[in-house]
Amino acid sequence: MRNMSHRIAFYPCCADDISESRHLLTGLVDEIIYCDHRRPRSWSSESKQTEPPAIRLVQGDVKQIIPDLPPIKVFFYRRDSSGEGGSGLYLLGKKWLGEILNHFSPEGGLIITDGSNSGGGLFRKMIRPDGYTRKSWEWRFQPTPEQKWLESHGLHSIEVTRIAQQSDGELP
Repeated sequence: MRNMSHRIAFYPCCADDISESRHLLTGLVDEIIYCDHRRPRSWSSESKQTEPPAIRLVQGDVKQIIPDLPPIKVFFYRRDSSGEGGSGLYLLGKKWLGEILNHFSPEGGLIITDGSNSGGGLFRKMIRPDGYTRKSWEWRFQPTPEQKWLESHGLHSIEVTRIAQQSDGELP
């Protein structure tokens, strides 16, 4: 059984984006699960890296991978598209983001993203200064006070926290 303090990031549709994303996530997580439908050439050399964070390379359809994810602390997602070469999946949209949030621990975590394949207005709501609460999912999204990768990498950091049910069954 894995240590409960073991912090895992999930990066679907990553293609060859291993080295830089791993550098960005150093110190935030102990392990990164990279997933793509094809096996990029860089995976062979990257799999030999031994410094933290550890990496797990998973080749397969992200739709089939998500249900079996372990508890995650960070959802990292960038540079995907709905066009040629992209996944065509709206992983920041209502359907898929809800499925991914099912794998966050009750303590919450982070979404680090450039807003790729967000679909609809959910992403725009999550990055508003006052954040966004999605009561039906029981999660609150709030931009972190420090946006350390926004200018340099176009990445938003969004804190995700579980909202508690009140005793009468109503959400706050």
